[in-house]
Formats: sequence, C-alpha cells, structure tokens
Amino acid sequence: MKKISMAALLFLLFIPQILGIPSLTKLPCSGSEDTAAVIWDSPVASNLYCVRMIGANDGWTVGNAGTIIRWNGAKWVTVDSPTDRRLLSVSMVDADDGWAVGDGGTIIRWNGAEWINWASPTMTQLNSVSMIGADDGWAVGNVGTLIRWNGTGWSEVDGPTGQSLWSMSMVSADDGWAVGWGVVIRWNGEEWITWPRPTQKELASVTMVDADDGWAVGLGAIIRWSGVDWSVVKSPTEEYLTSVSVVSDEEGYAVTNAGTILRWDGTGWSVWAHPTTERLLSLFMVDEGSGWAVGYGGTIVRLTTSEEEPESPKSTFYIYLLLLVCIIFVSTIIIRRVYTQSN
Repeated sequence: MKKISMAALLFLLFIPQILGIPSLTKLPCSGSEDTAAVIWDSPVASNLYCVRMIGANDGWTVGNAGTIIRWNGAKWVTVDSPTDRRLLSVSMVDADDGWAVGDGGTIIRWNGAEWINWASPTMTQLNSVSMIGADDGWAVGNVGTLIRWNGTGWSEVDGPTGQSLWSMSMVSADDGWAVGWGVVIRWNGEEWITWPRPTQKELASVTMVDADDGWAVGLGAIIRWSGVDWSVVKSPTEEYLTSVSVVSDEEGYAVTNAGTILRWDGTGWSVWAHPTTERLLSLFMVDEGSGWAVGYGGTIVRLTTSEEEPESPKSTFYIYLLLLVCIIFVSTIIIRRVYTQSN
C-alpha cells in the first residue's frame, strides 16, 4: 500500500508536466492593462539566440549546440538538428522553407520536413539572416561578412566595412539595412554602402516596419529611421538593448541583456516589464500585443493580451493550490501509515 501511495504522490507532482499546465512562475508582469509578459515552459536549458514566428501558431527558436525548438500553437518542442554548432539566427520564408545560420559559417535549411546542412561560402561566424523570398535572402556576420542567396546557392558579396555586423532587416530586394559594431550600412539594390549614424554606440538589432520607418537598438541606444535619416530616440535605460520588434507606429517592444522589456507606445519608450533576470537576446512580435522573447538558459517569455492567453494565470494558481492540497493529504496518509506500522 505504501508503494501505491508513493506512486500517487509522484503522479501528483508531475501532473503539470503531463497535462502541459504552465509553471507557477508564469504570472503576468507589470505592464499595460491588457498585456502580460509571461515566463513560458522551455524544453531546453541551452541559450537561445533568435526567435522568429511565421504566425500565432507556428514559429522557431535556435541556440547553443545546434538547438532548434518549434512552437506548435500549444507548446515549444525540440526538433532534430543536423549540426552541433551554435545557431545565432533564423529566418522563415514560410512554413515549408526557412534558414538558420551560426558559428563557423554554418548554414542549415528547413525543407518542410527536416533541417538539413547547406553549403556555405564562408567559415566566418554568421550572426543574422533575413529572407526576402524563396529566391532571395541575405546573411551577415563577423568582420563585415555579407552573403546572398539567389535561389540555388549562397555566395559572398563585397561590403563597405570590416566591422562585425550583428543584425540585418531587409525591406525588399532593393532595400535593406544591417547594423553592428559602430556601423550602419544600407543595400540600395546594387551595392551595400555605409550610412551616417547619429550614435557611436554599438548597435545590436535592427528591424524595419517599412521603407520609411525602422528602428535599431544597442548599448543604451535607440535610433529611428524616418525615410530620410536616422535620429536618436531617448532610451529609458542604459542597459544593453539586444533586440527590437516594432509592428506599428504605436506598438513596439525591445529587450535587454538584464531581462528587461521596453515598450513603444507611439510617443516614447518606457520600461514595461522585468519578467526574468536572465539575458533576453531576441524578440519577435507576431502582431500588436502578441509575441515572444528568448534568452539565456532556455528562457522563453510570451508577450500576450489577456484575451489570447490559453490559460489564465489566476486559474493556474488555483490549479496548483488544489494540487498542493492533494499532495499534503496523500503525504499525511503515508506518514500516518508509516507511523502505525512502526508501532
């Protein structure tokens, strides 16, 4: 009987994992009235460097030692990887076509069924990849490395800088940006050229809303593209901003290496939430009020409106409270039986 009771106790302890109930830490952080930053269950403990979503029910994250995980609309699950190299960036054309890049010039491709290794024209670390379509895309890396996909293969392209490029965002086949260590460069359809920048600080991430609106962030720095030039926008923190994702004139988010989330409301940036002390390294907004951030230690944070949350944090709390009561009850029975048998 004692073995049965112990088995029941262990079952109760693992009910959350069996049923996919979010962890107790998945409580809303301070933010807007209708949006929460929620720590999400992660299937890995590896550092995660990039997250990109295809839609609300499909997305990818890559990280250390070839780690690849996928969002299926309900949870993040691990996916077989063809490499053990660190993967630093992923970009999806659609659900059946995508690319990831990383250490040593590593390039892998998703073909709709599996990730496979792909020939790379460089052995230099690739930090960011941005696909325009099935037949056109770019990747950037250390020492100013630039490579382009033409539908059949990747090839190196001459660039205007020898500085490391950390991030890129392509608007179209004729327009795109990359930023890095004290440098901003632009693709004009024919060549990459150095562009005047309003800050000397390192820039870690760039995202373009459209040809006339874009953002870049970095070491306590935020700059915005107006369609004519880049200008400094006041940052509410001196922390290192590692990633930015803006979906409209009035909605955008950025994350820092101290676990802070900033929000753009159309008039200014403010500290919005601090859901973790782990470094957050990448952020992607699916739409206004819905997105994901990832970082060190397998950290995954979901930014979601209360209407979209699959489970209510309050409901989760009461589920755990009920489980705790059940565990205490079963434990009491076990203790009493052990005590009775010993006497």
